[in-house]
Amino acid sequence: MHSSLIFTALVGILARIVSADENGDALKPTPTATISNGTIIGTTTSIPGPTSAIPVNKFLGIPYAAKAVRFSPPQPHAAWTTALNTQKYGNACMQAFPPVALRPFTESVFSDDPKPNEDEDCLFINVYAPKKQWDPNNPFPVMYWIYGGAWKFGDTSQRWYDGSHFAALEDVVVVSVNYRTNAFGFPISPSVPLNQRNLGMLDQRFGLQWVQDNIRHFGGDPDKVTVFGESAGGFATDALVTSNAPNFHAAIMESGVYAYLLAGPCDNNNFNAWNALVQALNCSSGDQTAQFNCVKNDRTQQQIKDAQEAGNGITFGFACDEVTLVSNPRTRLENGQTKNIPVILGSNTADGSLYSWTTFANNNTTAYVNARLSGNRTIQAGIERVYPIPQPGGPDNATILGSVDTDWFFHCPGYWYGLTSTKSKPTWRYIFNAEFKNTRARVPSGWTWPEQYQRAWHSSEIPIVFTSYDAPTAESTQNTLSNTMRHAWGYFARNHAPPSELNWPQVGKGSGGKDVIEFGTDKKAGVSIVEDVDHCDFWESMGFKNFHA
Repeated sequence: MHSSLIFTALVGILARIVSADENGDALKPTPTATISNGTIIGTTTSIPGPTSAIPVNKFLGIPYAAKAVRFSPPQPHAAWTTALNTQKYGNACMQAFPPVALRPFTESVFSDDPKPNEDEDCLFINVYAPKKQWDPNNPFPVMYWIYGGAWKFGDTSQRWYDGSHFAALEDVVVVSVNYRTNAFGFPISPSVPLNQRNLGMLDQRFGLQWVQDNIRHFGGDPDKVTVFGESAGGFATDALVTSNAPNFHAAIMESGVYAYLLAGPCDNNNFNAWNALVQALNCSSGDQTAQFNCVKNDRTQQQIKDAQEAGNGITFGFACDEVTLVSNPRTRLENGQTKNIPVILGSNTADGSLYSWTTFANNNTTAYVNARLSGNRTIQAGIERVYPIPQPGGPDNATILGSVDTDWFFHCPGYWYGLTSTKSKPTWRYIFNAEFKNTRARVPSGWTWPEQYQRAWHSSEIPIVFTSYDAPTAESTQNTLSNTMRHAWGYFARNHAPPSELNWPQVGKGSGGKDVIEFGTDKKAGVSIVEDVDHCDFWESMGFKNFHA
């Protein structure tokens, strides 16, 4: 008994010594950390605080896996013996911006300038950590960011994804992970085993394991990890929830879920995209194996990128491997068979404005639904009735058509998800309705997307959540709303519930059962609890709620 107590005391002393050493490394002017692979050298930035600047440690471009092998799952990185400089972002994964007619617009809106270097060697992770003494018995919560990009593009170096304000002002450690997209990340080929087709999702999980193995060296708590993402990143977050993935403990989904995505179930035998890629790369000679080897071994990364971006583009989907992506997410959610963790989810009031403007700005509702739902006259007539346009033609139609896309693809899936999720796990929903000039989309020369039609557009909440907008041009109301939302997200990561001062009701618990919080009630800093009035009953009556099993 006595020797046991001595051993316990020694372990505690040893832990404090190790922690003190790591604190010392983190507090150096040029911070270092020793992770499982070796020592890394970071950099320090500072964020304006209430009274003085607050320092933050940044470790950028840390390899969390070995150099990616084309069409193969991530593998562990070998150890290094010399300290590795991690003071700038690593390569972005290979991007694809189809169709070619919209590429200048899409690249301008969703990429920074200058654009990052693209390479298949892209499995890098970034850590933003408070530069302060930490208590090993009370480490910082961790927030793990998954970017969006329609599963075709995206990377962690975008300025909107900088986690410095979270680290400085909320005392959380933010981690952002690069993952493969398009054909490089989802090679849906008959020659690829089913359990290796969702490489991008395997990358995300590999990054989560890296967090478990290493985040304590930055002051983070591996037992308090919140995954959050937007659009495809929200989908990916839900894929982790509905598949009961390990290594995280709470989730935030911004403008994207999987369980009620209105795209129908997986088809693991649909190889149309792969066949189109094979044809475009002149790899169609020989049998299936020869074709696969041609794409894998005989074509450059640039050739594969170009083939996907040409013409109307080649779009790769997903595989329901029942590990990274289950085939019955709705049923699992309704039966309480998903990961039992607290969830925040929501959408923007004009999530669909980007898509309606770029494609249908001058068309009427009939032209729109013919393009979206060719041949289904019942649904077409219903949309024309619920979303009427008095005067066919003209750019003002974009506002109404944007509402169709918003409800169809973003708002209603989130609405249904919340009502189901709250039956088995604490769930909160939000609506984002704020508009600020310095978060308008960057529209390239020669293109138009008038500000009055952008509104609270898809992804415009991200710089408010991260406080990563251009500070010198910020409005005071913008700073106020950003402080509110960033704190709500950070508080949730620490306490698995929103801060009490928001009076944010759980889904189904407020008056009428439809109460949600609205950020930007007055399109600025207003925050209020509102009843979610929508057209989701219409979409449910058309059968869209039950697309997934």
